[in-house]
Amino acid sequence: MRAAILFVGIGVFGGCASRPAAGPELVADRAITTQTVQGMGASTGLNMVNEASAVGSTIDGNMDASWSALQSVYVSLEIPLTKRDNEKKILGNTSLRTRRRVGSVPMIRAVDCGGESGMPNAETYDVTLEIMSMLAPTPDGRTRLQTLVQGTARRPASGNPNDVRCTSLGGLENKISEMVAKIVAGK
Repeated sequence: MRAAILFVGIGVFGGCASRPAAGPELVADRAITTQTVQGMGASTGLNMVNEASAVGSTIDGNMDASWSALQSVYVSLEIPLTKRDNEKKILGNTSLRTRRRVGSVPMIRAVDCGGESGMPNAETYDVTLEIMSMLAPTPDGRTRLQTLVQGTARRPASGNPNDVRCTSLGGLENKISEMVAKIVAGK
């Protein structure tokens, strides 16, 4: 059986249902995978859509305090910054290579990369994550925090160049939000 895979990245807006109606949002990607399977003299096309969306929360603090806290959280979680835009209040890492954990968050709480033989790939594979956070002011003087986590995983030392797509489980985004809120509240 032969499979041809075509990846097309298309920018879409990510967010969650409880976000404010207006304001900037993190851009997630939408990968449309078309797989053609040939066998028994026929071929069939199968389209699968994997869409990443940002997880949002509201922080009871102003933009300056939240921005400072967010940067501290990334340091605490040992996520080196590869992108920081002080004007747009966006920061993150576009290609964090890790295994088993991101700071104090177990990989199996952060992403789902499929599994083999009853063991989640996120636990045993080398994972490359994109972790991006953005802040925006709310009309009531608080701060809207959005974090996007997505990535790929590869079996270590297999020589197989095929990556597995990882989708977020929300654990890392929630940890970042909780830590920022705690710092801003002074706890």
